[in-house]
Amino acid sequence: MPFGAPDATGMRSWIVLVIIVALGLSALQDRAVAEHPPVLVLTVVTLLLWLAWTVLRPGRIRSVLVVACAAASSVGAGLGVPQLIAGLVAGAVLLIGDPRQRLAPIVALTGGGCGLLLVVGALARITTTSLLLDLAVLAFGVLIGVSRRARVKAAEQQEALREAAREASRAAEQDAARNRLLEDRAAVARDLHDVLAHSLGGLVLQLDAIEALLERGRLDEAAVRAGAARTLAAEGLADARRAVAALRDPALDTGPTVSDEALEDLLTAHRSLGGPVEVTGDPALAGVDQPHRQVLVRALQEALTNARRHAPSSPVHVAVERDPHLLVLRVENPAPSTPSPSPGGGHGLTGMTERFASLGDGSAVSAGRRGDRFVVEARAVLA
Repeated sequence: MPFGAPDATGMRSWIVLVIIVALGLSALQDRAVAEHPPVLVLTVVTLLLWLAWTVLRPGRIRSVLVVACAAASSVGAGLGVPQLIAGLVAGAVLLIGDPRQRLAPIVALTGGGCGLLLVVGALARITTTSLLLDLAVLAFGVLIGVSRRARVKAAEQQEALREAAREASRAAEQDAARNRLLEDRAAVARDLHDVLAHSLGGLVLQLDAIEALLERGRLDEAAVRAGAARTLAAEGLADARRAVAALRDPALDTGPTVSDEALEDLLTAHRSLGGPVEVTGDPALAGVDQPHRQVLVRALQEALTNARRHAPSSPVHVAVERDPHLLVLRVENPAPSTPSPSPGGGHGLTGMTERFASLGDGSAVSAGRRGDRFVVEARAVLA
């Protein structure tokens, strides 16, 4: 056990006791003990005090015993038994070396011990050399105590730093887990929004059209609309089931497989809902990987849904520009003269931005008014 380390087992206390007992027994054989009976009493008292100190738990009583033992040791050493200075030295080492000890018992022990040693030594006519040797031994004990105190403080500070590092690590792990949870919830929220906004929004338009056709007696056209509504509902149900499956096990959520004609299919569905579309460029997704296909399809889906909601029956212009490293999808429709609040709270546009950012390759999407037009522009960086 390092000398400066905290004594959790109490072993150091017993070691000190053994040393004091050995020196005390040696002192009992000294001539001064036989010539001065009070020295015998002080020697026995010193041994008993150290025994009590070793048995007792740390506390105020234990500190008082150390001071009392040191006082007895100082008097015994001053009367001519140099071995008893060990009690004063041991007390100095233990009190000074304990950072929990206050200044008062330390001053009482060292200062009082020195004073008693000098006074008793002068009265007993002890040689100056003996007194100086006793003081030198005490000074050495004080230095050892100061060194031990510094070591204990350093050990406590290191432990505090380690505990702070553990706390910071636990906090970082909790933050990471919370962020992962928020990311998973945001991904599911995007999927649910796409299902509700696209499928249910399209169903509302189909049902309105069916109602109008039935009022006019155009049953065949109403039946066609009903079939289209059924298809749209089935697709929305499949998307909803996939979103629920992702909630149960996110590792299984790989997203739907997007075909080469996915953009064209969305344009066809928009036309079937009564929305005119003008297309520039080739909307085929041949050669585009699945992650980029998925975000492009979601971007067009959201743009067409917003066009049907905010500018119904207005022509929508879709432009696709492509080179080997970049595909740009631009969707424009007339912007309403009076902006209306979005029933979805703008979550669709936010979801588009998050989807493109999650690719991590510089792909991005922007949406906003440009003059009298509302423009959604998606830029997918291709490998």
